[in-house]
Amino acid sequence: MPQFFTLSAGVVNTTALDIQNNQELILRCIRTAAAEGSRLILLPELCLTGYGCEDMFYSQSFLEEVPRALSRLCQSMTGGIAAAVGIPVLIGGQLYNGSAVISRQGVHGIACKQHLARTGIHYENRWFTPWKAGESVLLPGFMPGQQKPVPAGDICFDLDGVKIGFEICEDSWVAHRPGTALYARGIDIILNPSASHFAIGKQAVRNNFIQDGSRAFCCVYVYTNLQGNESGRVVYDGGAVVASAGNIVHCSPRLGFETWRTSTVTVDLMANRNARLLSSENVCHPSDTPLVILEGLSAAPAPDAVPAPPLADTIPEDPELEACRAVSLGMWDFMRKTRTGGFALSLSGGADSALCAMMVYYALVQAFCTLGAGEFLKVLRSCGISAEPPARDEEPAAYVKAQVMPLVLLTLYQGSEHSSETTRSAAEGLARDIGARHLEWKISTLVAEYERLANQVLPPDQQLTWERDDATLQNIQARVRSPGIWLLANKFNKLLIATSNLSEASVGYCTMDGDTSGVLSPIAGISKSRILKINRRIMERGLELPLQDGKGEHLRLMIPAAEAIVKQAPTAELRPVEQTDETDLMPYPLLDEIRRLTQTLNLLPRDVLIQLKNGEFGRQYGTDYLKASLKKYYRLYCRNQWKRERFAVGFHIEGDSADPKSFRRFPVLSNQLEAQIAELDAMEQEA
Repeated sequence: MPQFFTLSAGVVNTTALDIQNNQELILRCIRTAAAEGSRLILLPELCLTGYGCEDMFYSQSFLEEVPRALSRLCQSMTGGIAAAVGIPVLIGGQLYNGSAVISRQGVHGIACKQHLARTGIHYENRWFTPWKAGESVLLPGFMPGQQKPVPAGDICFDLDGVKIGFEICEDSWVAHRPGTALYARGIDIILNPSASHFAIGKQAVRNNFIQDGSRAFCCVYVYTNLQGNESGRVVYDGGAVVASAGNIVHCSPRLGFETWRTSTVTVDLMANRNARLLSSENVCHPSDTPLVILEGLSAAPAPDAVPAPPLADTIPEDPELEACRAVSLGMWDFMRKTRTGGFALSLSGGADSALCAMMVYYALVQAFCTLGAGEFLKVLRSCGISAEPPARDEEPAAYVKAQVMPLVLLTLYQGSEHSSETTRSAAEGLARDIGARHLEWKISTLVAEYERLANQVLPPDQQLTWERDDATLQNIQARVRSPGIWLLANKFNKLLIATSNLSEASVGYCTMDGDTSGVLSPIAGISKSRILKINRRIMERGLELPLQDGKGEHLRLMIPAAEAIVKQAPTAELRPVEQTDETDLMPYPLLDEIRRLTQTLNLLPRDVLIQLKNGEFGRQYGTDYLKASLKKYYRLYCRNQWKRERFAVGFHIEGDSADPKSFRRFPVLSNQLEAQIAELDAMEQEA
């Protein structure tokens, strides 16, 4: 057995259902790894079909494309490299989530996932069946032209005496993970192909189980993830991580704009086998465990490679920056995969719409820096956008602002009689700072005409007044703004951006067919508390940009007009009197803590009150105020589920989400937690 072993992890930006495109990205990773002297490359979970194929996983005809695509991959491979490619596989009339180990010789075997993700945004049990530990089968005639049956199930592989096993995504997140059994089988390398969605703070958890898996199972542990906005609602942050002898030795960049990336690392297998000798775990190696020998893979002369040293430290997560990077990557992929000519936005001059606009700018500058001018302009052309190429040595942000943003982002300020000069000038200044094509008009006459028409058909005692019809008169202003921006979006072939956020969506503090109107709601997964932090960060520090040479200090994208956004109190500007969102609702930090406890811990009102009273909010607010806020939150939450069912597509960014299609399901009709809310008063009486 060799002491040193060179392996790779591939990260790909797949598209659901696009097997041909995904196959090409996979092949680029494999060829790059082979050229770098790698013997084995790991590709992400379900990367051949895409992870988010939804009910197309029920299509027999679609699934029949998988073996044919694998055959084409095998025929295109060269050298002595093996590749693990994520696929759906039909076995005995049931569908399993597998990783096929292939080479130019064909398919050697398929390891199947044993634990299916069913929490948060995941719904794997709808399509897949979990594989039973310790079981395996032979699949005759699995791939066209391959006569030898393909073993599948709980199997391991042997490449030149190096034993290889799998934990597929969720397998590593459970208490009784397969790695324990793999340790007993004397595995040298555990491969973890994943489709793990982005969420703030999640990478630290991944690093922990990767590092701990390497230490506890005395192995090299290799993890790789999908990258980008694959199928609309989810952004995968990509990244490859390799740990050896209990130390992380490689972390690739995450949230990148490239469509594929290969990381190649040399590891010391002997260090892990020596660690096994020191282990206090007493195991008996099973003799009947299927071990697939990878035959016919003659190794090319290996370059002089030395094992990667342990990293001094992994890059700490920056929550606000990573939220921006995830949103901007999601927006870039949404534009290029729909081949639509950019975005249209009703820019109010407030925090939410301003952040949406800045994320378009950030996305384009990142894409230019990452892809280079040639590939960047090619993508724009595929979307029907013909931008002039940059001048020699032109600064990226300046080029994007001057030549690209006017073609990609159209903004419109729609002032009502209650709009202020503050928001109008803030919107105009921001659009100027980022280079958007900015338009402006008044909606006052449209609102007045709707009010006149309504009063014309209403009896005298039901005429519209602010005292009686506050919400009605606010909503008509928000709704009147929708047709105009839709008209411009249609005319210029643009995706209309909705501007609702996670906090306000949770309580329905939004107008259907108003601020929720659009194709894409990019900040729907971000709490209002965090949005305000992000805008302040942009004002004070700007946003870091990727460097083309990967060296030196990060460049920063500065947007001076963010100051005018930050210095305002959040307001809808829909009433004739001064209005702020927090007065209408409650302080955003309190609302977001109630939301978090409700949606991530599934606590009922009584339990949430106990948590709040025992924490910083109990010290900041009295019990009566907390109870009143809880009552308001739950009443609004329960009665507005129908709104959440209608929201535009949004991205999952925080640990939770208001999206019933991808995270939290709640009945549209219910008793609205009447008994649970009433308990709050009973608690006070008991006290």
